[in-house]
Amino acid sequence: MSRPGCRPLIVAAATALVDGDRAVTLRAVSREAGLPTSSIYPHFPDAAAILRAVCEGAFQELEAAVLAADDAYAAGVAYLDFALAHPRRYRVMFGAADLSEPALRLFTTVLTDSVRTDPAADALTLWLGLHGLADQRAAFRRSPPQFAVLAPRLIASLI
Repeated sequence: MSRPGCRPLIVAAATALVDGDRAVTLRAVSREAGLPTSSIYPHFPDAAAILRAVCEGAFQELEAAVLAADDAYAAGVAYLDFALAHPRRYRVMFGAADLSEPALRLFTTVLTDSVRTDPAADALTLWLGLHGLADQRAAFRRSPPQFAVLAPRLIASLI
């Protein structure tokens, strides 16, 4: 039987597992959420579905931060800040779930306000540059200080 409010609890537990660099299994999620494993099945068929929900929630957070930015430069900073604040979640977003298309649409939206010859190509260029830097920064347990200097230069050169 499905208990109300279980789905957000399950996703929050899985998010904590991802952020802690721990495997997202049904048992681990049920333990983290304090729920019996059988109570997960009415909400998610398997661990992969839970992980997709974590990725979708994380992308919504990322999208909100990017769209709240005042301009393309600030949007790039917001993107990199999200990846820095949630490195494991960021890596899972683009590994376990392929969120490349939504990310590209996000930056197409960001750049449509400015006068551009080819906004789709500009959005792709901006996102690829940001994603490359964010992915490499997320790969390091401790971000080298060069990233702090490189990020503003990269964003400025891409917009």
